[in-house]
Amino acid sequence: MKTKKRMSKGQAALEYITTYGWAILAGILAVGAMAYFGFLSPTKLLPNECSFGKQLECSEFRIVRDGANARADVFFRNNFGKPINISAVEEDAEGINIGSPSGDLPITIDSGAKQEIYIDLIDDDKYSRGDKRQANIMIRFHRSDIDGAPVHNLSGYVFTTVMTP
Repeated sequence: MKTKKRMSKGQAALEYITTYGWAILAGILAVGAMAYFGFLSPTKLLPNECSFGKQLECSEFRIVRDGANARADVFFRNNFGKPINISAVEEDAEGINIGSPSGDLPITIDSGAKQEIYIDLIDDDKYSRGDKRQANIMIRFHRSDIDGAPVHNLSGYVFTTVMTP
């Protein structure tokens, strides 16, 4: 009699493991498929962001991939209360090309004014269309209303989906 009872307990345990084991395996496969196809990519869930602080605010921004070249287009609003001259812009601590509708460097932004700046990014292969990427940028500027004003460094980043123009 005791052997029959043990067999039924063992059989129940085996049935339990078999039944719920398949369900757990199906769940693991579903999560694996979602991760493989990019549904669980944390970068796709994060919001687009541009951060250079409150005094040099990003009002509009994007990263554009045009053929073999990539660039960041950023509209900066000067909230310093004084006009500033942007004298240099660097990406990831390396020199890069910079362009602006107003011409070459230095770029003057009056107090409260908005200015678009195009920043050619160095590592073009890093910026693929449809991917979310971050461009780390350092800006050197000084006040334009004072002769011999000290140069300040401002580091920030643009994190957004790379798009076509």
